[in-house]
This record gives sequence, structure tokens and C-alpha cells, in this order.
Amino acid sequence: MSNLDHIRSYYEALNAGDADLVASHFTENAVHYYTRLGPHEGAARIGQNATLGVETIDGQWHLEHGIEQGDEAVIEWTMTWREPSSGEKRLDRGTEWFLMRDGKIAEVRAYHHGGKKNPQGDLLGFDHAGRGYTTMDDWKPPSPS
Repeated sequence: MSNLDHIRSYYEALNAGDADLVASHFTENAVHYYTRLGPHEGAARIGQNATLGVETIDGQWHLEHGIEQGDEAVIEWTMTWREPSSGEKRLDRGTEWFLMRDGKIAEVRAYHHGGKKNPQGDLLGFDHAGRGYTTMDDWKPPSPS
């Protein structure tokens, strides 16, 4: 299985909200870094965070594009979710850099931008829909398990 295939499988597990299945994609001592919160350390903690995202904000992740080389891979992603206080449908965009070890994810460095002027983190002037990226028109809640 290629690194990108493994990451695709991880994203399918994310969308199912299955903590154990998510954790199975990671080394035991994996670390997931973020730009907006402290790191999650360990496969189990990373899996628990995924479940929380699906259960509390209807999080769904879409792998839009990826490149791999050696023991590294990088992807662009879109996350659809629901704002808990208002119920408003939301969409975020970002990129993640993966370090693989023995066929599992050892590290994720997740970069996301969202500010008041551009809360989704869209690339300004980029035709997301025209290039086949997930848009608000594609928004849907998680499938019942």
C-alpha cells in the first residue's frame, strides 16, 4: 500500500468516527501537530480526537490532492463541519504533512488558516469548484453508523 493509499484509508476512518480504526493507522507514539491547538500525542489520543470531531461537530474530511516521496507525503484537505453554537454549516481548508514509519503514520503537521476575512481558508481567486475541490454545495453530515 502506498503512503497516499494509507492516508486515504485513514481519512475514511476519520469520517466513520471510529477511534480504534483511526488509531490503527498510526504508530503508538505518533504526534499530530496543529496550528490552532496543542499536539495530540499517541495513536489512541489521535483516534479519540477524531471521534470527538464527528460526534460533536459533524466533522467530515476530504482528501483533495496528495504527493508522496520516500517516507513523507503531503495532502490538501477540506473539512466540512457544523458550528456547535449556531448549527451553521462550515468548511475549512488546509494541508497536512505526514511522516511515515513502518507503513504507519508517525507524525502529522496540520496547517490551517482561517481568519475573520477568510474563515474557510480558501485560496483567494482559486476556482475550488472548477478544479473539483469540495465546496459548501457538497456539505453533508456524517453517515449514521
